[in-house]
Amino acid sequence: MKNIQTAIIVIFAFGFLYACETETAEVEQAVKTVNVETQKVEPEIFESYLQQVGMVTTNRDVRVSSEVSGRIVNLNKEEGEQVQEGETVIKVDDRKLQQELNRLQATTSQSKENYERLKRLYEEQDIGSEIDYLNAKYAYEQNLAALESIRVDLENTSISAPFTGILETVLTEVGEMVSPGTPVFRLISRQSKKVELGVPARFAGSVDLGDMAEVWFDYDTETRYQLPVTFIGNTIDPMNRTFTVEIDLPAELNQVKIDMIANVRLRTERIEDAIVVGEEYVFQKGGNNVVYVSSQDEQGNPIAVERVVSLGSAYGNNIVIRNGLATGDELVTVGASYLQDGSRIVNVEDEQSQMVAEQESE
Repeated sequence: MKNIQTAIIVIFAFGFLYACETETAEVEQAVKTVNVETQKVEPEIFESYLQQVGMVTTNRDVRVSSEVSGRIVNLNKEEGEQVQEGETVIKVDDRKLQQELNRLQATTSQSKENYERLKRLYEEQDIGSEIDYLNAKYAYEQNLAALESIRVDLENTSISAPFTGILETVLTEVGEMVSPGTPVFRLISRQSKKVELGVPARFAGSVDLGDMAEVWFDYDTETRYQLPVTFIGNTIDPMNRTFTVEIDLPAELNQVKIDMIANVRLRTERIEDAIVVGEEYVFQKGGNNVVYVSSQDEQGNPIAVERVVSLGSAYGNNIVIRNGLATGDELVTVGASYLQDGSRIVNVEDEQSQMVAEQESE
């Protein structure tokens, strides 16, 4: 009886130990095998961009000033109206200048006759002195210059538009006195708007004339305009360490206003046939940057192999791999953070594909 009990105990103990060993092996297998997903490495175009905020400006945004003194007698245009180049916008009272013109015309005519008379007497009859003749000549020339000056002042009493544009602001009123240098109206051209922005100095070698930029405005964020860079500054602003970039705007963008904020995206780099991976698949180990690729051990079991890589440019979540990866490599993506060099892996995508194939064959 005792022998039977002893045998039962031994059998039970053996079964218990076997179960423990089996469970331990399963746990070890679970630890050593990592479910992963991979993607095949293929060359692609890598581009990086810089997004900046610019301001809508124009070369033709001027405050036109009076060049004569006088009282405003007429405003020919109202704010918001279009004005043609050369068209009179404001008229200054010219009555005093007209009277001065008449006086100078008479004085000039008299001095001319006197000069011509003394000239004939001196040159033809040798009558009079040379100094009298020369004084008469200079007096005539001075009166003639004064006459031309008053004619210019009379022309300037009609303050006209220097170019075709929109009368943005009238800065004076009828009856108001103005003097030379007094601003009287602001004129803005619709035909020469541009976006001006400051680009950090470190991108000085990345932006070229003709490069296409993406431009959009906050009033319509869905509409993007692809426009070329038309000007690049040759100096760096010492205050903010930027250089000026300008982008001309199409004339049909009438809804865009001067001093409006513009969003600009500039391409700063383009690499053909680049190996590009997500930054989350690159790890720091032992002072090196590493990635994991799918391979096989000597027994043909799938494993993860650690590759040391050198990194290039980055933009967003993507980074260029200069060395360490080649076209056709199977880069481990999902599950890569759990791997070590030589870790056993199971490609979940392969297993799912195999299961689907088996189901379809049934």
